[in-house]
Amino acid sequence: LILDTTLLQRSKLSNDFNENKIVLHEDKKYYPDAEEVYPGVKTITLEEDAQKLSDPIIKPIKVKNFSSVPLEKSNILPDFTYTSEFITTLMNTPTLIRNIALIGHIHHGKTLFTDQLVQSALDKDIDPNKDLRFTDTRLDEQERLISIKSTSVSLVLQNLKSKSYLFNIIDCPGHVNFSDESTAAFRAVDGAVIIVDAVEGVMFNTDRLIKHAVESNLPICVVISKMDRLILELKLPPNDAYYKLQHTLEEINKLIKLYSPIDSKPQRISPDKGNVCFASGLHGWSFTLLSFSEIYNSKFKNIDSEEFSKRLWGDWYHNDKTGTFTKNKPNQTTNRTFIQYILEPLYKIYSQVISLEPLDLQKVMKNLGVILRNKEIHMDPKPLLRLCLTRYFGEPKGFVDM
Repeated sequence: LILDTTLLQRSKLSNDFNENKIVLHEDKKYYPDAEEVYPGVKTITLEEDAQKLSDPIIKPIKVKNFSSVPLEKSNILPDFTYTSEFITTLMNTPTLIRNIALIGHIHHGKTLFTDQLVQSALDKDIDPNKDLRFTDTRLDEQERLISIKSTSVSLVLQNLKSKSYLFNIIDCPGHVNFSDESTAAFRAVDGAVIIVDAVEGVMFNTDRLIKHAVESNLPICVVISKMDRLILELKLPPNDAYYKLQHTLEEINKLIKLYSPIDSKPQRISPDKGNVCFASGLHGWSFTLLSFSEIYNSKFKNIDSEEFSKRLWGDWYHNDKTGTFTKNKPNQTTNRTFIQYILEPLYKIYSQVISLEPLDLQKVMKNLGVILRNKEIHMDPKPLLRLCLTRYFGEPKGFVDM
């Protein structure tokens, strides 16, 4: 017992000595070593600058590919109606270059409208059953049907006078989480094209993007997309559809006026000023008042397109007895010129394509200047609508003139 007691006293004295001894700062141990935390793991200490900044610290075992385009095909361009030498020629003339950004709320049809512009420049026809989404080049964008990164595309497009322009287009994402992509695009473009859904109208992100465009002092054009929803989904009468479109444009003008400086004159958005385009990316058509008046001019040959287009919006009426346009309503049954000459014919085309028998439809479309082959008239309604309307309205030359 005496021996055990002596040993205990000595161990206590040694412990007290270890606790009270002086330990330098650099010799103190605050955290355990890696070998103590992960026993049996090999630790590698790299020298300075031995690894590139572009290389991850821990390389993944399976390399992920975000691009939907295979690497071996990334440098292969589709066949366009023009050559690369022609693009180079246009690049030497700055007045023929248009740098624009397509902005808008999520799912308002920016990518589909870009597809429409790209298809008009391709040398071959695209299958109307497919939605290609040219600017959604990432796999996650294709899977989620949403744009995540801004994608640029250069196209040569012609206006109504067949004059070619080089368009550098940036398709910006509409989700609010990727709003930095749109804001950065404003620094690289000369104008902003706001895509607005004809049914949903001005949304939260549309408001924010209009504010940034006005603060960046960019000229604004508007494309009212998804016009087909007014006809097929809401089934609005032409008169109500006109009031819906008018209300959307008034909201946009109010926001532009709100965010414009007090000492400056705000830009006015109106179809008769040539800065509004009506479109349906799903069915591949678009028009402005001037391009629609050109359709009438090609049919009747004696119409002044510019003067006619100025009377296709607002409180303009056509007096059938005198054959003149007037601001006063001739009678109670007379509709505005936009309804009479644009919306009602558009509604009739939709109803006839959907309801008529194939042979009857072939005759009707032939009278409108659209030739349908025998195998095409038996297509499903959606691709048939897209085919008929794309051929009727033709290339988006009205958008180029904006």
